[in-house]
Amino acid sequence: MRLLPLDYAVRNLGRRRTRTLLAAASSALVAALLVATAAFVRGLERTFQGAARDDTVILLSSVAERDVVRSTVVAGLGELVAASVQGIAAVDGAPLVSDEIHMGTNVRLAGDPSTRAGFVRGVTDRAFLVHDAVTLLEGRPPRAGEVVIGRLAAEQLGVPEHELALGKSLEFEGSSFTIVGRFAAPGTTIEGEIWTPLAPLRGLTKRDDSSATFVKLADPGALAELELFAKRRLDLELVVIPTAVYYKELADYFAPIQSLSWALAGLIALAALFGGANTLNAAVQDRVRELATLRAVGYGTFALVCSLATEALVLAAAGALIGLAAARLFLAGSSVRIAMSAFELSVDAPAILAGIVGALFLALFGTAPAAWRVSKLPVAAALKEN
Repeated sequence: MRLLPLDYAVRNLGRRRTRTLLAAASSALVAALLVATAAFVRGLERTFQGAARDDTVILLSSVAERDVVRSTVVAGLGELVAASVQGIAAVDGAPLVSDEIHMGTNVRLAGDPSTRAGFVRGVTDRAFLVHDAVTLLEGRPPRAGEVVIGRLAAEQLGVPEHELALGKSLEFEGSSFTIVGRFAAPGTTIEGEIWTPLAPLRGLTKRDDSSATFVKLADPGALAELELFAKRRLDLELVVIPTAVYYKELADYFAPIQSLSWALAGLIALAALFGGANTLNAAVQDRVRELATLRAVGYGTFALVCSLATEALVLAAAGALIGLAAARLFLAGSSVRIAMSAFELSVDAPAILAGIVGALFLALFGTAPAAWRVSKLPVAAALKEN
């Protein structure tokens, strides 16, 4: 079975340049959109997966419905747990328990009258040991009247990054705080937060409790003992949740957003599919005599369809490469604000693969109407067309 040479298909792309450029732009748009969608979904998934640890649990109020912001637990719960439960990890004899306040509040930059919604976490020094994904990039841990900010805090607040440089000030809860450090916690929701010492924050918020207590376990069997402690101490009204479970439930909460993103990408891809199919169909109409001549000299339907598919794939591949380059340029390192946090878009190999495979698949699938028309081409009548 004879096939048309590859250069025949490639040369045909240059015969109708406007149509070729528009089709390539369509492929580039589809590829970039698929990469952006995959980067968004994977970035959101990795954020919750990174925060989930098999050796860390959260103690929340049983009436808070697993909402760490609404939860209230007794102050000093961490020390009480450390004295009552065996198997808790320790560093230099200090148990790895972290009493924390989690709160959403209005944050104002120095000299700026407008306020922005921010997420503040009151912590002790042990928080940096319990949350071992946290690494100080610059500066030092905070003291009273000071804060350290996550790498994505500027994105979460919607301000330029230089506005949160070390030495700058910000205000919340009626007090001013100096930024003394910046930290990273890759693949977690923590990077959009503001951390400040726990005790002063209790005074500012007029609270004598904490939101939650994080406990790092040295022995997996300690989880059962910790759950038994919570059941015995009914007065504390506690529920014990492994962080792996907590963040999985949080990821499930955002699952509809991920599905909606894919649905939107699918609709745009479907529009591109119909556009590409219409373009190829029009190309067949314009080249009826040419295709009929090829049939007359011995090239079969399969050879003509393969040539049309080659044109579509070459054009889609060129457009996809442009779209991938644009997505890489504009999305890599970008971040997205969601709820009271922010996460970084993950333009990785799977996201890029989704873009290029999607563009090529749509191009190949779009040749179906043109292939059907070629297969039904009446050679004798087509040769007589003007």
